[in-house]
Amino acid sequence: MIYLDSGVIVRGLLFDAPEHLKCVRLIDQNAVANCHAFAEVFNTLTGFFKIANDSASSMIESLLEQMQFEEVLKIDYQKVIRESRQRGIQGGIVYDAIHAEVARRLKVEAIYTFNLSNFRHVAPDIPIVTP
Repeated sequence: MIYLDSGVIVRGLLFDAPEHLKCVRLIDQNAVANCHAFAEVFNTLTGFFKIANDSASSMIESLLEQMQFEEVLKIDYQKVIRESRQRGIQGGIVYDAIHAEVARRLKVEAIYTFNLSNFRHVAPDIPIVTP
């Protein structure tokens, strides 16, 4: 099982994204993300790309057939926050750390992201790959 960061999911939904085909192939490969990625993808589609809310919602819901979405558990949040000082986590990188903690709990093979530096920082124990 592979874990997809929201940037990979966004590019998989946008036909004109340069990495679209690579990202679609990853989505189709027993991929998983956490449920918070729904909000991140929606934010990017409607905010940055200015896609209408109803279209963005339909695009995201289409993924439910193709991907697995895992809940972020209370223990995931607790572990990230508890270990934040020793792991050098502060500010917005906490959100990537939460993704990494869910991926760690699921024992994924790799995390696919376009945000290599943040994920290498918060998940040095998991292979971090760019599509």
